[in-house]
Amino acid sequence: MKFSTLFSITILLLITEAGYSSPPDKIGVLVLAHGGSEAWNQLIIGTTQSIGKKYPVEVAFGMALPRTMQEGIDKLENKGVNKIIVVPLFISSHSFIIRQTEYLLKKRDVLADPPMVMDHSPGLESNSHESMGSHHSGNMSHGSGHEQHESSHTTLPQLNFKSEVILTQALDDSPIVAEILYARIKELSVNPANETVIIVGHGPNPEEDNKNWVKTMESLVAQVQQKQKKEGVASRYVFSVTVRDDASHEIYEQAKENLRGLVRQAGKQGDVIVVPLLLSKGGIEQGIIKRLDGLTYKWSGKMLLPDPKIDEFIESSVTAAIKK
Repeated sequence: MKFSTLFSITILLLITEAGYSSPPDKIGVLVLAHGGSEAWNQLIIGTTQSIGKKYPVEVAFGMALPRTMQEGIDKLENKGVNKIIVVPLFISSHSFIIRQTEYLLKKRDVLADPPMVMDHSPGLESNSHESMGSHHSGNMSHGSGHEQHESSHTTLPQLNFKSEVILTQALDDSPIVAEILYARIKELSVNPANETVIIVGHGPNPEEDNKNWVKTMESLVAQVQQKQKKEGVASRYVFSVTVRDDASHEIYEQAKENLRGLVRQAGKQGDVIVVPLLLSKGGIEQGIIKRLDGLTYKWSGKMLLPDPKIDEFIESSVTAAIKK
């Protein structure tokens, strides 16, 4: 075979091989968040400005809401994205919201819970949905304000996408969350040795989810105490509880009395600082205040947002996902 012929074949093979090589990743970010008032939504959108300087970003509001998630994915793919990092800006991974998200994004084959649609958008018609299953009935009882419905279908269709999708963790016991909680405590603290701190989270309905939620909060408590130790200060006690707004009346009342009893008893020994483990103001915090009516405690009303550390959380989640 002549050298020129061999050279031509080699070049042809290289070109053909190059044609079948994978295109470089074009990364996009989809942030999932609860959704609420215009001010609430704008607060969430504000947390994406930093990561938005590096990658295309969309925000899907709602709790594992297929409509907004699909819209976000479509917008990203229309921008040429072929790898989507999905960051759930929810307090805990231990909920039907995350499990339904995993299913919608094809991370699990079947739904682990009855399919739910939670939409805060105006004009959501309930006549196309059945009422909720019994284990969610507390949501209606305690008026959380969610437009929550069980799907009239036996299942939800999974989302359509061509991109590689990576789902990161919720806020959980991230050191960043612990830093924010610690800052909120310090703002209210005068004499730590004479203070009891109570971190209050919303909490889910199912018992197993609540146990895991509390374990995660206990991890945050341990991190806060470690930070106090490093600074040479320590609160008398640091506790964590969930209020379980959406649970049955019996569980709701039990959680309410548990919180009130804790604040009342701690108040006999010194000052009490109550810190909400909530992403942003949206109504749940008012329920906590109402539960504590008549008791003495310190409360700043500050949630996790606004705080630039939440921007950090999104960036670190995306960076870690890309490195995997």
